Parts: sequence; C-alpha cells; structure tokens
Amino acid sequence: MRISRYTPADKAVWDGLVDKSKNATFLLKRDYMDYHADRFPDHSLMLYDDSGELVTLLPATVRGNLLSSHAGLTYGGFVMTDATSGVDPLAWFDAVLAYCREQGFAGLVYKPVPHIYHRQLADDDLYALFRNDAALTVRNLATVIDLRNPVASSRLGKRALKRQRRFGITVEEVDDINLFWHIIVEDRRVRHNTVPVHTGDELALLHKAFPSGIRFFVARHEGDIVAGAVIYICNGVLHLQYAAATPEGKDIYATDVIYHDVIFNRFAEARYFDFGTSNEDGGRYLNEGMVAHKEEFGGRSVIYDTYRIDVI
Repeated sequence: MRISRYTPADKAVWDGLVDKSKNATFLLKRDYMDYHADRFPDHSLMLYDDSGELVTLLPATVRGNLLSSHAGLTYGGFVMTDATSGVDPLAWFDAVLAYCREQGFAGLVYKPVPHIYHRQLADDDLYALFRNDAALTVRNLATVIDLRNPVASSRLGKRALKRQRRFGITVEEVDDINLFWHIIVEDRRVRHNTVPVHTGDELALLHKAFPSGIRFFVARHEGDIVAGAVIYICNGVLHLQYAAATPEGKDIYATDVIYHDVIFNRFAEARYFDFGTSNEDGGRYLNEGMVAHKEEFGGRSVIYDTYRIDVI
C-alpha cells in the first residue's frame, strides 16, 4: 500500500472519492476543509492499493507531535466506499501508523464519522480501532431526533404550529447571513460569553461553495427578523449549526417555529435532525440543562467519539 500526502493538484480526485463514499459528508470536501487552512495546516493522506487504485482518504492535520483527524472538523476518519471490506481498515491503519513512525509522529488521533451520517453501514473503522488497542479519549453527547421514528414531542409538533399561527410568525430561507448573524453573535455573548466558531464572512463563503448543503433560515414577526438558523444538510441529516433569537423572538419561541417548518415543510425526506453536542472538556462535562432543552423536541443521544493510537 502506498501513501501520498494531499496536494492542491489532487483536489478533483479527492472530492470525487468523497462523492462516492458511504460515510463522508460535504465537510470532507476540499472547499470546506481548506477555508481555514491558515488555522489548521493540512496533512491529509491518500492511500493507494498495490494496483495503484485510490482506496481511501484521511483528512488530517498536525497537532503537536500527533497526526490528527482534521482538527478543524467535528469528525473525519477514513473515507469509505461501497467497495470497502471489513478487513480493509486494518491494512489502512497499519499503513498510516507506519507512516507516523517514519515521519516522527508520536501517535494518531482519529475521529470517526458518527453513524447517523453514513449512507450505508460503515463501522469498519471502529473494529480496526479495537484491533489496534485505540484509547477512547473524547466522548461527546449529541442530541438527535429520529425523524422516521420520532419520540412524541408537543414542543416540535402542534405547539410550534399553534405559536406560528397565534403570533403570525413566518419562516423563509435567505441567502444573506448578514440578515441575522448579529443575533447569533449576541446570543453567544450573552448566554455563554463566547463567540461563534465561524465568522459571518466564513459562512457566507461556505454557503456560496455549498449552496445545497449550507442553508440559512429566518423567522419574522410583524416583518422583523426575530430568529435565525444555519442548518447543514448532510446525507439526510439536518444538522443545526447555529440558531438564536432576539429577546422578542425568545418570548414567542421563534426558533421552535423554524425547526418545525424546516423539518415538516422543507425536508420531509430527512432521516435525522442533529442538535449537536452539549459538552466541554473533551466530553467530561455535560451541560444537563442544554441536553434537557434539546430532548424536549424529542431528541435522544448519539455519541461523537475521538480515539488515540500511540506509535511504539
């Protein structure tokens, strides 16, 4: 097996395999990965079998003395296709760990794609992690609504619809994030004393690159925008990247109305609605209030894991 480090000349080939994969989302395409290359210098790998065929990709960066699944992404293990066999990741890990030794890395940090994003069954890498005595270092808890077998939730269903009708709230999709980004920024400042991971300009750039994958929605009350949401559409999963409301919007539960409209009126074919994780400190702290809030919508738990294999 041959390993080649990714270069910009490989972009078309890289994106082509992501398009054919059974577990990767558009977050693993180069236009998404490279928008913050200044903060996360790329060290992605391309693996070829003995016949010279490209069989997998590993989106990666360097973190200290470790080769890591891309530090700018929530997930990003080996990209697998329908041709991937259960034994293949065993050979891939062997090759990558040998590469780590040759390059002087102390180990490999690996973040598999959570199963809800898989197009087909794709836990092959999890078995290979076990075989390599990988240590579980991070376990974050995400809250996800199973839209095909939902837990009953009045907050997402009839109650949201009643509020929409009572207050005359309208929901629309927009292309300009600047219409509501200030609401997101202010909400993060007031509630968490933080700033969003992305800037408005970055999300505008990413929306332009992935117009069908990154979508912007606003709720209006009496003509004024009182809430906004950024939603990623990934392999049948609606991932809530950001959502917030003004004080007026909070009073009338405008974000609830956005969720209801998006799920029932715009993406009825979706499989899951992912509210994202509620953790800090590598999963060791769980914001129980945040989890309880998400579970009011019928969400239940899915894990986002990170593993480490030390190179001996």
